[in-house]
Amino acid sequence: MYLLSYFIVIAFFRASLSRALDDLAPGPFSSKGRWIVDAQGQHVTYAGVNWPGAADTMIPEGLQYASVSNLVSKIKDIGMNAIRLTWAVEMVDDILDGGHDVDIKTSFINVLGLSNGTSVYNAVMKNNPNFAPNISRLEVFDAIAEECAKQQVYVHLDNHVSKAGWCCDKNDGNAWFGFKYFDVIKWKRALGYMADHGKSWSALRSMSLRNELRSTGSWLFNGQHVNWSDWYANMTAGAGALHTANPDVLIFFSGLSYDGQLRPLFTDGVMGEDIIFDMSKFKYVDKVVLEVHDYDMDSNCTTKRDLLTENSFGTLNATGSGVRKMFPLVMSEWGFEQSVAQSQAPYASCLRDFLPEQKVGWMTWVLSGSYYIRQGVPDKDEPWGLLDHEWKDWRCPECIREGLQPMISATLNDTT
Repeated sequence: MYLLSYFIVIAFFRASLSRALDDLAPGPFSSKGRWIVDAQGQHVTYAGVNWPGAADTMIPEGLQYASVSNLVSKIKDIGMNAIRLTWAVEMVDDILDGGHDVDIKTSFINVLGLSNGTSVYNAVMKNNPNFAPNISRLEVFDAIAEECAKQQVYVHLDNHVSKAGWCCDKNDGNAWFGFKYFDVIKWKRALGYMADHGKSWSALRSMSLRNELRSTGSWLFNGQHVNWSDWYANMTAGAGALHTANPDVLIFFSGLSYDGQLRPLFTDGVMGEDIIFDMSKFKYVDKVVLEVHDYDMDSNCTTKRDLLTENSFGTLNATGSGVRKMFPLVMSEWGFEQSVAQSQAPYASCLRDFLPEQKVGWMTWVLSGSYYIRQGVPDKDEPWGLLDHEWKDWRCPECIREGLQPMISATLNDTT
């Protein structure tokens, strides 16, 4: 009876979200005021999930447990219309500096060791018999993009890190322009490469420049402050490289403080040396989208709403205090440990109401039930994952049924 009821709920959501589920809005997408619009001028909103592909192996996670088609189907079945697919600059460095990409068997063995790496590779190939034996890492990204197009799910590419691995820490060498692993020239090169490569992905609609730049204030690295003027110089240059390679995709700009602070981008606030975030001087003026993350689980809902409005969501209201420019906004990361208690806690409850009310897109963290390896631990479990450890079933069915699905419906059924 429980399973029957669950599948009745799934069927209801598929019927009620027919536009989101059955049609990819025609691209290219553009930004218009506070909205993302498709090629026909209709509003488009993302309701999606993060699918990590930037960790040590640089292969999208979970394929030792499930096929690409099955995982995209699971995303689609609950009404989601988008994935945020993460990638590392290191993969592009290998391709361009080494002359070719690495096949996934070699990558698994290099990271996991001969025995475990071979075992994981064999499991991936068994679950995905359409994969060629020598399939490369980037070709796995291609396969996911192809399946998303087939099942009508948008692809958003996120540059998560430079050196592949778990993110994020201010001392991991990936945090800021010029840090140990964050070679700015190679980063811009990689953005252009992935943007150009993505031209063949019919479901690709947007790309982000960088995940969770950090830290702020007086913290120094090699004598340099993390600051808005350096942010502006580097991010606009990165956007230029991306747009030159692929002028069709939307460009997501993240802010500072682990992408919690965006206010100088949409207000009269000066970013240093009289710099204002004025996109009218750039060719990609109609492609700019702001992205924000939120993992503040300590604030009550009233405080959370106020802080989000002050630091990011204020861009949606032209009459807000100090607002100079409206941009579309997407919360590209938020999430919590998948349990009924956490799903009903103030953090999750607040965002489930707030985001649809604000008519913004979002991607929750994270699809992964486990990782090939995380922070040195093979097959590490992910308590925040929507899927269970073996990527077969929902980790917390009630969280999906009572929490996430109504939020998806509220997000996608009201984009006026």
